[in-house]
Amino acid sequence: MQFVFGLGVWLVIGIAAGLAMRILYRAAATDGIVTLTLAVFGAFIGGMLGTSPYIHHNAVPLRFGGLLGAVLGSLMAAFIYHYAARKAI
Repeated sequence: MQFVFGLGVWLVIGIAAGLAMRILYRAAATDGIVTLTLAVFGAFIGGMLGTSPYIHHNAVPLRFGGLLGAVLGSLMAAFIYHYAARKAI
């Protein structure tokens, strides 16, 4: 149950980071759905990378590394999308 709750926390982190990126760093050619999707995807990838050092012990998504990875991954994925869209115009 703790694992499923951790994945839900990663989902909430990704949505919050996508909304924050949409508000703070908006480019003209960006879409809100794509921003949220990439932020959630980045949260899951970053969270998995953050929990990878604990794979042989207790790979719970609520560890500090998993949460930090989810935050950084979601912000980085959404930022790269907005930065690329801004440069494409």
